[in-house]
Amino acid sequence: MPDSVSADSPLSFSGAIEWAQSGKDLSAEQTGSLIDLMLQGTANEDEVGQFLLALREKGEAVSELVGAARAMRQHMTRIDHDHEVLLDTCGTGGSGSGTFNISTAVAILASACGIAVAKHGNRKATSRTGSADVLECLGVKIESEPEQVSKRLNDIGVCFCFAAKLHPAMRHVVSVRRKLAVPTLFNLLGPLCNPAGATHQLLGTSSPESQSKIAATLAQLDTQRSYVLHAEDGQDEVSLDGSTHCMEVAPGTQSDHTWTPSDFGLTPVHQTALAAADPPESAEIIRNIFAGSPGPHRDTVLAGCAAALQLVGKVQTLPEGVQLAAEAIDSGAANEQLRRLAE
Repeated sequence: MPDSVSADSPLSFSGAIEWAQSGKDLSAEQTGSLIDLMLQGTANEDEVGQFLLALREKGEAVSELVGAARAMRQHMTRIDHDHEVLLDTCGTGGSGSGTFNISTAVAILASACGIAVAKHGNRKATSRTGSADVLECLGVKIESEPEQVSKRLNDIGVCFCFAAKLHPAMRHVVSVRRKLAVPTLFNLLGPLCNPAGATHQLLGTSSPESQSKIAATLAQLDTQRSYVLHAEDGQDEVSLDGSTHCMEVAPGTQSDHTWTPSDFGLTPVHQTALAAADPPESAEIIRNIFAGSPGPHRDTVLAGCAAALQLVGKVQTLPEGVQLAAEAIDSGAANEQLRRLAE
């Protein structure tokens, strides 16, 4: 192949595989056209597998993530709504921390604080309990039709966007992803493809490398403002165990922040205190938090919610966010929001 390939030059799968294996990155346009073929179901499965592995071995580039996200968005089922500001707390997963579903609890609590939230997620893949799994245990109908999801979002200000339901074209790559049995480009795309078009994202990542890539990718997509997180203890959440590195991304700008428990006015929480063995245990933890039980579970969710509230401009400081989130729990608003979501 030539040493350089124009971004306007489409590549076949065989050409793209050879290009990636030589250590060179594809453009957003080239990647997008190949992902589009995959999601149409017209691509050869063996070539798809080789292509995904070649990208993985090389390391997925930001241009490739941008192109793949744009293509995947074209194939998803969109959720209509009336909200100008919309939050998602979906992360990449893969941290292996074994905690309860913190970001799901944060999503519900943030909605109880008056933020519209479209929580995007799926069943567990690398974790003990996925957002879909725990919400199902909490009585939420995760398999709802798009019209019902849209109605919930408009009526009560929170909904769950079940990836398996709202990304039907992904059925064309399920088999090859199972055969490969390793993380691929698609593992990074979930948070970049919210069916309701979230304007703001509190997005956890499993490594500093994926954090940098996701932040750079978001800068080229149409999200208004995002916090991309990775904690010192490995969590893909706001952590009260040491420090949390936050990359703030807005159109044309990026800034970095480092948060410690004292920035929230909260005491440290070791990651081991947050463990949940399975979805029912995670659901019980969330019920207890919203029932007012104090302790490390509550404090961790308060911290995550405070970051979300600051992200959308509901509060100016993290301690203010903690206070507002605590009031939403203690007043019963969070419990009521969960009940309405499950109704």
